[in-house]
Amino acid sequence: MAEFALVSSNRIRLELLAGEGDAGAATALELLKDPNTFLSTIQVAITLIGIVAGAYSGITFAKYLTPFFETLPALAPYATAISVAIIVIATTYFSLVFGELVPKRIGLDNPEYIASRVARFLRAISVLASPLVRILSASTEGVLRVSGKKRPVPAEISEEEIWRMVSEGARTGVIEKAEETMVNAIFRLGDRKVFTLMTPRPEIVGIDLDEPLESAMKKVLSSNHSFLPVYRGQLDTLSGVVWVRDLWAQMIEHRGADISRIIRDPIIVSETAPALKLLELFRTSATPIALAIDEFGVITGVITVHDILTAIIGDIGTPGSPRDRELTFREDGSVLIDGLYPLDEVKDLFGLSRLPGEREGLFHTLAGFVMTELGRIPATGDVFEWNNLRFEVIDMDGNRIDKILVTPLQSGKDSGEDSADGT
Repeated sequence: MAEFALVSSNRIRLELLAGEGDAGAATALELLKDPNTFLSTIQVAITLIGIVAGAYSGITFAKYLTPFFETLPALAPYATAISVAIIVIATTYFSLVFGELVPKRIGLDNPEYIASRVARFLRAISVLASPLVRILSASTEGVLRVSGKKRPVPAEISEEEIWRMVSEGARTGVIEKAEETMVNAIFRLGDRKVFTLMTPRPEIVGIDLDEPLESAMKKVLSSNHSFLPVYRGQLDTLSGVVWVRDLWAQMIEHRGADISRIIRDPIIVSETAPALKLLELFRTSATPIALAIDEFGVITGVITVHDILTAIIGDIGTPGSPRDRELTFREDGSVLIDGLYPLDEVKDLFGLSRLPGEREGLFHTLAGFVMTELGRIPATGDVFEWNNLRFEVIDMDGNRIDKILVTPLQSGKDSGEDSADGT
């Protein structure tokens, strides 16, 4: 029982118990640091009990059975041997059931509680039997060293283990389903890059300092954004960002606006930077908006604190938000998807692990994948199949793919080879 309880104990739970003042849990943690000691102690105790029980029962109880078998002429010559054998079998049975199986089952059912209760007792036995324990521990280490086995470094808990713990907690009702979703999203955020969260360049709404104020104010009213990039002539000649609240305050106070006076310095970040690194930049900056650039310094997108929050807790829709129109689920199982829909979310939607060309960074959106597979600028009606999915270009916006219809195919249909139809 003690052996199984200690081995199967959760270290984190033992640390919590120790932190609450449980001396037994603290002792259990000390024993787990040197498993050879407590394993040798337990093995010595089990072996001694087995030897004593077998010898005592064989000698003590066999004499009560021997007279019975001596009354049987055919078995009389073997009366003693048969009696000892029966006693040994009976002793072994009760030893296995009551000395091994039942205690070990109890130890597995509540390992931390049992471990904290028996730890100090085990340590006391290890002190009393320390000479023998040291010999056994040294022998074990010697055999392992000769065989080339090294003591493994204690494995740190992995993200996968935490995910499984959270999933189990949600299944048993310990945590809410929404909490499970957010925890998983936070871990996933650590693996995501800026380009998977940003609003791509074609959808950026900004203010051109060369345009009339009336035109700029129309953009502000229709954009539903709190911060907008400000540029002169084109987006790459960026001047900064403006807070819409500052713009309204200026108009109210001065009955006009001079946008150049309220421009703030922007956060510039690489589109391949980790999302968590950007989150740290947001925490140390008063500007909750950043512009992403590629390796050539060209602005490729814009990302806000709202985008990161959405990645964690899900879409927070606002009236007129473009995100409300990105996905349309149809009765036949197909999905009409905006061409600029993030690739990571497309993979989650259809249970995909990786898309061809993704590792090389050839594209970041569904439209990019479709264009890469077709090998040219698509036309409305272009179709190809990949991995039991049918991709059809529904609408084009100039040279940009606007809408794509993705239809899951029956698993029995052969779509192992990509096909494209440009007619």
